[in-house]
Amino acid sequence: MKIQSAHVQHLTDICELLKVLDTEKRTFSDEKQNLFFISKQWCYIAVEGGNVVGVMVLEPTEGSYKIYTLVSKQKGIGRLLVNWAIDICRKNNIPKLWCWSLARYAVEGFYKKMGFAESFLLHKQWDGEDCYFLGRLIND
Repeated sequence: MKIQSAHVQHLTDICELLKVLDTEKRTFSDEKQNLFFISKQWCYIAVEGGNVVGVMVLEPTEGSYKIYTLVSKQKGIGRLLVNWAIDICRKNNIPKLWCWSLARYAVEGFYKKMGFAESFLLHKQWDGEDCYFLGRLIND
C-alpha cells in the first residue's frame, strides 16, 4: 500500500471512487473540481497493486486543514489516509484537522476513533440535510 499525491492520470479513478458521495444536489465526482484539487496538490490517493483504492482531498483552510473528501474501497484505507493527513499537519505545524460530513454517511464513529474529539451535529445544514462537523487538535 502506498499513499501519494494524485496526478492527472489518476483523475478517472478518483472520480469513480468519489461517486459514492454524490447526492441529488452535489457532485463530488466532478472532473473539473477534482482536476483543480490535483493541480493544487490537495488530492492524495492510496494505491495497491497499481489500483487507486482510496482518495482524500486535504484543503488548507484558515490555518487548519479540512478533509474535503475521503473515500476508500477497503477496510483500513480511510485510517491510513487520515493518519497521512495528521502527518502533513504535523510537518506543516498546522494545529487542527477537521471535516464535515452529511449524517447519511454515518462516519461520526470512524472519526471519533481517529481522535476527532469535537463533534457538532447541525440540523438541516447542507442542502437541507443534517451535517456533522468533526475536528481534532493535532498535538494534543
